[in-house]
Amino acid sequence: MIKKEIFTTDFLPGKQEKLFSYEQYFNLFTKLYKNNLLTNNILLSGQPGLGKSTFAYHFINSILSNKEDYSYDFMNFTINPLNRSFRLINKQYHPNFYLIENFVDKQSISIKQVKDMINYLNKTNYEKNIKFILIDNAEYLNLHSVNALLKIIEEHNLNTFVIIIHNSSIKLVETLKSRCIEFKIFFSNQERQKILENLLTYYDLKIDINLLEKIKSFYDSPGIVLNLVKLINEAAIDVGDSNLINVISNLMKYILRNKNNTNLNLLQNTIELFFFQELKKSNNKSKISLNYSKVLESLNSFRKYNIDMNNTFYEIKENIVHG
Repeated sequence: MIKKEIFTTDFLPGKQEKLFSYEQYFNLFTKLYKNNLLTNNILLSGQPGLGKSTFAYHFINSILSNKEDYSYDFMNFTINPLNRSFRLINKQYHPNFYLIENFVDKQSISIKQVKDMINYLNKTNYEKNIKFILIDNAEYLNLHSVNALLKIIEEHNLNTFVIIIHNSSIKLVETLKSRCIEFKIFFSNQERQKILENLLTYYDLKIDINLLEKIKSFYDSPGIVLNLVKLINEAAIDVGDSNLINVISNLMKYILRNKNNTNLNLLQNTIELFFFQELKKSNNKSKISLNYSKVLESLNSFRKYNIDMNNTFYEIKENIVHG
């Protein structure tokens, strides 16, 4: 298996060149599409981090790249990075693909984003080419956005497919859900472990086996575990160190130099794991819970008021180390 160098963008769903463990879903969608039986309004629901968006990008590429050079590899479920559609989609220039997603620093998908998509469809409706609208993290659609979207879903051209990605742990507006055919994405624990193993090998990511087992005991989502391991590797933390306090401390140093919301969210995941481990072995669970609440309050205050990150991290470390 060819190993990939580690770049942050490699982990975005649209950048994933290899699809793992979705053979059954992929073959079903391909068969339905070839027999003109695939619904135009598709809802992919399931827990976050299973690769639903990656699957959607691969299926879309398999259609759009059909008559292009370096077309989709159906045998190995692989996208060739030299493929024209793959490149255009990642540059957001593809004429037959439109993406709507929530931005990391926003709480919802705005009605403006939906209206921009409607304008795109109105300009291209005369074309006979197959078009795909991908709506990622649909649970962040607000009511105004949903109402604008419903009209398009009910009336759009038969050559247009709308694929909606939904994190099933958060409720989706029922009127939107009822207009779609839902495909529930599910993998057994053994299948999730296999996906994670394949991803760690593919990206040549290293981590202490004891630390990996701790992470996996709390997060059963391959995507969340993968991104945590990736951040640990990027931060050049000793991959043989399983001490969570050391890992958190070093992640803080790295994030101070590489500030973004994604890294901050992953730090919070690691802190959650630390307190989960502490609760399991502590006789004073109320104290652990109180310290955890203080840490969450510090993180929320930082996000809300944009206070100094150094001070925030100092408060967090005090509650973790001396709490």
